[in-house]
Amino acid sequence: MQKLSTELPELFEIALSVPRDGASSKVIKLDSVRQIAKKDKHALLDITPSAVERLNYMQYYPVVVFCEPESRQGIKAMRQWLAPNSRKSSRRLYAQASKMKKHCSHLFTATLSLSGSGNAWYEAIKDIIRAQQSKPVWMAAEQADAAMEDSLDLLNPPSRAASGYLTCDSHANSDYEDTDGE
Repeated sequence: MQKLSTELPELFEIALSVPRDGASSKVIKLDSVRQIAKKDKHALLDITPSAVERLNYMQYYPVVVFCEPESRQGIKAMRQWLAPNSRKSSRRLYAQASKMKKHCSHLFTATLSLSGSGNAWYEAIKDIIRAQQSKPVWMAAEQADAAMEDSLDLLNPPSRAASGYLTCDSHANSDYEDTDGE
């Protein structure tokens, strides 16, 4: 995310996460995503599968690229290369990735193997985003004419506590917590 936003700031911007009320976990406010989209940029997010479902419900249709690790050793090598000060357990990260692939693959726009060397994965991510961006997004004519907030009010509105927030995967203790419910 940092590399995309640094190299291509006219196309990408990282959506900032903020601490949830009194909790150690962080959230991304939906308004942050809206503001980035208004700038005609891609909002870069590190979020849970339930947050992806919420974005789909809100008709934002995110490009979800699942970066599939080849092995525990591959995760460890990549972590040492990209985040040498990280204390995250490669065993837990690999198990979490395997569980996510098994239970959430319906949310993935594309799956990218992290095997191999160099920056091939980075170029592949850019290619995936370009390909997805060039595809048309289909919607009903009524939806195109109505304001998004108005049409959502007619549906089942989200609870006040969850309204406007997307949960993050990357809070400080994410690799130590059970994420089955996310």
